[in-house]
This record gives sequence, structure tokens and C-alpha cells, in this order.
Amino acid sequence: MTMADLPEPQRHVGNLIRRAQQLHLATWARVASPEITSAQYSILAVLARVGEASQRELCDEVDLDRSTIADLVRRMEKAGLIARQRAAGDARRNVVTLTEHGAAEHARLVPRVVEVQRELVGHLDSSEAAALFRGLWQMLERSDVTDRPA
Repeated sequence: MTMADLPEPQRHVGNLIRRAQQLHLATWARVASPEITSAQYSILAVLARVGEASQRELCDEVDLDRSTIADLVRRMEKAGLIARQRAAGDARRNVVTLTEHGAAEHARLVPRVVEVQRELVGHLDSSEAAALFRGLWQMLERSDVTDRPA
């Protein structure tokens, strides 16, 4: 079967991406966490890797806009996952770090995230999974930064 053989809208990549995202969200909530979103996990993972980051650096690392990061940081701080404080020497800049609870949640989620990945692509052989990853990565790498929401 080719894309041309499929009816509207199934033949369009955007429709498949939307449906794949729905599958990802449902799998994430069932396997990883119904409380911590995959976007929040991304922030936990970045902070576990780098130690601390400004909200702007988090925007760049997880590829989300400033208002989304601000909302995520606010909710994660309220949940006790992260701590936020003004940067020394720059009162306009917030520095975000993991709390002990956030580090524990990150560690708890790591194997579950692996399981989410396995459920999403485990039915593909390794070359198909690699091709899917490469194709998505290349599509995102080619996108214009100005195409993203502010």
C-alpha cells in the first residue's frame, strides 16, 4: 500500500503525526505517568543532565516557547519537582533546579520512558525504528525556527 492508495486524510503526514501524538499521550499516561507529562519529564531530564538552567535555556533544550515553559515551570514548582530562584547578578533571570523529589521522580520515570518507547516502536524492526527516528529528526531539523510559536 502506498500513500496514494489511502483516502483523505489518512494519506497526509500531518494526520499521521497527530494520530501518533495521540497514541503517544495515551501510552505515556498509562505506562509512564498520568500526573507528569512527557514535556515535564523532558524538563526533569534536562535538569538531571545539566544541573541547573534558566527558563530560556529550558526553552532551547526542550524546544518549547517561553509561555509554555513558564507555565510548566510554575506547575512543576507547585508540585515540588523543581525549585526556581533569581540568578545571582541578573534579577530578570530565573534559574531552575531539580528538588530531591524531582530527582526521585526522574529516576522513577526513566525505565517507564524506555517502556513507552518500546510500546510505540517495539513492533518495528531495528532498521524501521531507526528510519522513523531519522525521518522525524530530519523533518524537525529542516523546520524553520520562525515556524514555532513565540
